[in-house]
Amino acid sequence: MEEKLLEYIERNCRQETYEKNTVEAISQALRIRRNQCALLLRKLVQEEKLIRIEEKPYMYITVPYLKNKKMVNKVQAQYSSLEEAFQKDCHKDFEKLVGYEQSLREVVKQCKATIAYPPEGLPLLLYGATGTGKSYIAQLTYEWAINHKILQKEARFITVNCSEYANNPELLTANLFGHVKGAFTGADKDNEGLISLADQGVLFLDEVHELKAECQEKLFLFMDKGIYHRVGDNSKWYKSKVRLIFATTEDPERVLLKTLLRRIPMTITIPSLEQRTVQERIELVYRLFCEEETRLQRKIKMSNKVYNVLISNKMPGNVGELKSIVQSCCVNALFDNEGNELVITLASLHSQVLDRVYEKQIILQDQEEFIFVDDLELFYNHEKEIIQLNDEIMQVYTTYQNDKNIEKLMDDGKQIIQNYFDNLIFRKKETPQIEYYKRGVQRIFDMVESRYGLKLTNNDILAIAYYLEELSIYNHDIRKWSLHYEENCEDLNQLLEQRYFRAANIGLEICTYLKSYLEVEVYPIVTVLFILYVYNLHSDKRLQQKACVVLAHGFSTASSIANAANRFLGEYIFDAIDMPLHVDSVMMVEKLKIYLGRLENIKELYLLVDMGSLEEIYKGLNLDKTSIAILNNASTPMALEIGNGVRMNIPMEELLKNTISNVKASLMYHIEKNQNQPPLILCSCASGYETARKLKSTIEDSIPQNCSIEVQIYNYTELLAQGNKNSVFEQYNVLCVIGTLDPNIKDIKFIGIEDLILGNSASRLNEYFQEYMTDKELVEFNKNILHNFSLSNIMTHLTILNPNTLLEQVADSIDQLQKLMKINLSNRTSFGLYVHICCLIERLVVSKSYETYHECLDFQKEHPLFISYMQRSFKKVEDFYGVQIPIEEITYIYNYVQNN
Repeated sequence: MEEKLLEYIERNCRQETYEKNTVEAISQALRIRRNQCALLLRKLVQEEKLIRIEEKPYMYITVPYLKNKKMVNKVQAQYSSLEEAFQKDCHKDFEKLVGYEQSLREVVKQCKATIAYPPEGLPLLLYGATGTGKSYIAQLTYEWAINHKILQKEARFITVNCSEYANNPELLTANLFGHVKGAFTGADKDNEGLISLADQGVLFLDEVHELKAECQEKLFLFMDKGIYHRVGDNSKWYKSKVRLIFATTEDPERVLLKTLLRRIPMTITIPSLEQRTVQERIELVYRLFCEEETRLQRKIKMSNKVYNVLISNKMPGNVGELKSIVQSCCVNALFDNEGNELVITLASLHSQVLDRVYEKQIILQDQEEFIFVDDLELFYNHEKEIIQLNDEIMQVYTTYQNDKNIEKLMDDGKQIIQNYFDNLIFRKKETPQIEYYKRGVQRIFDMVESRYGLKLTNNDILAIAYYLEELSIYNHDIRKWSLHYEENCEDLNQLLEQRYFRAANIGLEICTYLKSYLEVEVYPIVTVLFILYVYNLHSDKRLQQKACVVLAHGFSTASSIANAANRFLGEYIFDAIDMPLHVDSVMMVEKLKIYLGRLENIKELYLLVDMGSLEEIYKGLNLDKTSIAILNNASTPMALEIGNGVRMNIPMEELLKNTISNVKASLMYHIEKNQNQPPLILCSCASGYETARKLKSTIEDSIPQNCSIEVQIYNYTELLAQGNKNSVFEQYNVLCVIGTLDPNIKDIKFIGIEDLILGNSASRLNEYFQEYMTDKELVEFNKNILHNFSLSNIMTHLTILNPNTLLEQVADSIDQLQKLMKINLSNRTSFGLYVHICCLIERLVVSKSYETYHECLDFQKEHPLFISYMQRSFKKVEDFYGVQIPIEEITYIYNYVQNN
């Protein structure tokens, strides 16, 4: 069906009848149910075979079709409209700049802001080593201003190389400001000057450090007021609204007049090639070689040794030198190659580059391999790492939804985040922006440390600072990703808050500080990351089911006690609830209920209060599943005693007695014991003790290994007489009674043996046991019940064969038959087949002859597929016992299955 669906969509794409590629149209054309069609389409989008167009109603186009139409190697999984999907990917202004979203992001941002600053922009100085791309960035700044209508389309970009005027300020004056006819010898006509030509546009003064002081001074008046005289005409003022961009390779503070620097409010430092990321360097090599491929009309490939030199070798001339090396490689290799390929080897490199390589002993001993230029795109043009991180966290959560293994989710999540942070430290370089984030993170974690006793290393601080920079750089992508996974992220957040409240409290507080101090946009996935990361640092499982709270009146009384205790204990144990002085016990309880509402599976709760009736507090909480210990006159020494005892896992009553003894203060305490009794299944049969005993044994064998549900036998007559007044109901939480007759006890569930065996009680089992078994364990329990009751029945019929071994083999064969037929047999049908086929195998082992009936010959003609399924499913059983299931029995089994 998938192939048929893809062919249909591809055909409509080629005919450009895209409106036929909606769910409704496809389901009607291919005659499949609408929901089945939607599921298939979703699956094919996930498998990157289809692309979804988001405009309603959703339409679908095939991935190969769009790749061919756009002539690209990579497309998105979805587009907002067909127009967006078919739009050619063309880069404009800063998008052409390698690293404009990475190491040059701040540079680009500052250039945009400076040239767009109202009303007519501000002067801008680009400072960087030779070859870093200052002229190119100036040009792109101009293009961006044109594209965003800050400058008119006809506005000009005029370049002046100041080194030409280093020793000739008069020439600079004449060329910049213009001159009138006769102003000096050779001035035979008026010249309006470059400032006039650049009016309403951009004037770029490169190598400005070459200008002597008097040359720099000539710019002051124009920069201040936008007016100037032409040479030879001091009577008339001319005006020009031009945006000025300067560039220098020298330290501006050293080579430019302070009076000039004061007039240039924005100085932007361009990073060297060495300061750029590896991915950017690869992209630069790729783009430079692509230009040569276009010029030469030949494919280029290079040896891995050349590639390593270009990527790792230091280049004093930066991007400019890299471009020169690429071109010289191509020139040197041009006539050494024949055909349509140009092969670049170490011999193609310029001698100066090779000298540096040999001098630093960068000689690679590995086997020579060749890389095509086109393949380099794959090295840098992949999914952003921060998006990959988010995807991996979501994948771990998806796995948890299937297996319900929370510890695996936490461990895998921690490892993913740690790997990502390790990689950030390895590949990122410190910048002024990173320094800003580092200071902010340090301040935040100083507060967290004082509150929760949590310690971070310098590497932890640095990794988080790098992560925050990535969040800022890829904010648009993360927002888009977050909208797509919003529901899943919120569900995961809620799960972590319920199961790991300590880590969640710290993670949420960190995110609150990030938002308020560093103005970081905190998406749900960011909160998830910090909860998982803090759990990595604070993963003491002893405290997971214990909560300790200081609850006191005053502005920060409770917080002070809790923070001091956590700091002295060296870990986060106490939470605090500060209450206004006028609040009574009822309000205290309400506040406490809100706090406890976020927690799940808490077995012990320690409350340290300053005043109020202890009885009012514990009765108001009404926590059936939690043991509560309440102490009054809360203090820091008391918190230290309780916190230390909780860490050492001292029993609650013993811990409270020790605290009173050691603190030596007038204290009152109360312990409200856990009302959550151990779970129990009662087996009670009207037919007598022996039946109940066998039933108990079968159920115990069926309960999954890690489930702590007890099974006990109880006299049916006594149960009938006393009902739920019997002592067993005080000691245990009786989940249900299983037996032959219902004793009709109020509020106690009953399951009959026949319902249990035949699967009629499956939904009730799930309801009764879901608190004590996972979904996976419930499935296992149901399967074990069927297996064990079948075994019990079979054992009374078999005399020769081992019933355990035979039943295992038959059960596996019936499972395989169900898969081949794509059906699910009821417990009643499975039970009947288990018993029938096990007995059949023993009969065949004892006597292998069987009569053939004519109606069976008809069955063979009518149902060859079912016969084939039976033979495939039971081959192992037949081979093991040296028998063959006759066609008569296959006919019987077919009819039995049809009556499922």
